[in-house]
Amino acid sequence: KAILINGLVSESNKPCGTVKIQNPPDWINADYATVTAEGDISLSFSIDPASEIDLFALERRNGYSGSFVEIAKTVTLINSVTYTDKTADKNVVNFYRLSAINSCNNKVVSSNMASNIVLGAQNTGNVIILHWNQYHDWNGSLSSYRIYTDAGNGFIESGVTEQGDTLFTVSIPEIMYTLTQGKVCFYVNAAESGNPYGINGESNSNQVCSDIEEVITVPNIFTPDGDLKNDLFKPVLTFTPTDYRLVISSRLGKVLFETSDFMDAWNGSDNGDPVPEGVYLWFLKL
Repeated sequence: KAILINGLVSESNKPCGTVKIQNPPDWINADYATVTAEGDISLSFSIDPASEIDLFALERRNGYSGSFVEIAKTVTLINSVTYTDKTADKNVVNFYRLSAINSCNNKVVSSNMASNIVLGAQNTGNVIILHWNQYHDWNGSLSSYRIYTDAGNGFIESGVTEQGDTLFTVSIPEIMYTLTQGKVCFYVNAAESGNPYGINGESNSNQVCSDIEEVITVPNIFTPDGDLKNDLFKPVLTFTPTDYRLVISSRLGKVLFETSDFMDAWNGSDNGDPVPEGVYLWFLKL
């Protein structure tokens, strides 16, 4: 419309244009939130390939209550988003979700949540109690938790729990001979099954370590009488020695038993003949 000086008005014709809103994704799948070996939280999201939206916002909530806060925006054309969160507190459970942002700058679709697993360990002297939070919230179901242990030679799978079980105990006497260092370390792996989009995720917890005191215990009496109770004599160690020598002799100095294998035990004999009840001397070098 043009307003002329003399007060007259001139109007143009009225052309029309057709506009089209971007097709949003029907779904966004939070694949996993997993703790890396460096202690950061690595995230992955998969996006409906039919989506025409390429701008996404990553949001985080610290703990089980409170509001989500945007921590990053990203543009993707490959129907997936990966991100490593280096600023999160790894000692608390962090919840993440990814939201699609349309051309009007509105968040139109959000993913399910993904959360990190926080593992803790309590050493009671006889057992190590491992405890962790449930993983939240895959679109599929949680199949199991697997426990991995490093006694000094790298992590190996050492146990598995049922879906809802977030407690696992480790007997120190059962692992002490596998130790090649003064500590034992653990992490927990959670696995998804039945994801509706065929994207089964996995999540690792943080790693925790428990110091194992190097203790040598030597009995002062044993009864090699064949009743299967205290029939053998040997030191009990809470670690695997790199060098070992045990010598047992009579009080007159006659060597009755000698070994460099820490698993060997004396059965109370001298060349196959039982020795008399009495006092014998032992020498141990580790």
